[in-house]
Amino acid sequence: MCLCFPAGFFECIGRTPFGSLLAFIMVIVGAAVFCGTLYRALQLVIEGILIQLFEFTVGWLEIVQIMFIIIGAVMGLFTILLLVFGFLATGATRQNVYSGAKCIMGGRISAGFFIIISYLLSIAWLAIVCVTLIAVLMYLGVDAICEREIYSRTAQELQDENYCFELQRFGIYRGDNQEGTDQLCEHTKLRAMCNRVKEAGPLFCVAYGSAIVVLLGMIIFLICLAANYTRIKISKELTQYRDAVEMEELDVHSNYDSGKSPPPYLIDNHSSVG
Repeated sequence: MCLCFPAGFFECIGRTPFGSLLAFIMVIVGAAVFCGTLYRALQLVIEGILIQLFEFTVGWLEIVQIMFIIIGAVMGLFTILLLVFGFLATGATRQNVYSGAKCIMGGRISAGFFIIISYLLSIAWLAIVCVTLIAVLMYLGVDAICEREIYSRTAQELQDENYCFELQRFGIYRGDNQEGTDQLCEHTKLRAMCNRVKEAGPLFCVAYGSAIVVLLGMIIFLICLAANYTRIKISKELTQYRDAVEMEELDVHSNYDSGKSPPPYLIDNHSSVG
């Protein structure tokens, strides 16, 4: 049985940067899931818990919520640029695009620039992973409090014990001139808070996993960029070697035309062939 492929199939495969394509998918999907889940989780915390229950808000959390939209747009644009560069620096496309000395130098500068930006973004996403891990740990702590101290007790038991949930236990304080409260004591509000935590917590966990996927994608991009930089650098050396061979062949032909004897190594080659 013979497998028949259309014309140009293997040429198309040879021009496809599978490493950059895999990294592109990981970063795009991971960044989209990260921004979406964390935006929704912060919305539940800000509006569902702080504003509705504690009746105050934390300004920097709202700024962080907006920043996630900007992060998603920036990562999407940057990964598209990296994917395009990967296509240009792969297979026969690299030979066509980076053939001249100026083009090769431009390709090396572009690869070096993308490597630096990717390295900085990888460090930034490593910090994001650590911050998201803190949010996950806070969720696990509050969820354990809800299970052991709120869900397992009735409203009368909580009232008899004068139980109150205080935000200061987690380092969250409202401003001195800001209205609202730092603690919840009513059973209905306590359960409402725990329900919001149950809803937002898994979103923080998904965002944490997505941030790890984005970080791995950026590492793959770094590996591909380093490989492309080396290939473009080798292309310069190959171009110089090819130009030197062509110049030497022109000298040989000019010597033949003028009646001069060919170089000794050509005479040896002809005699050995004979």
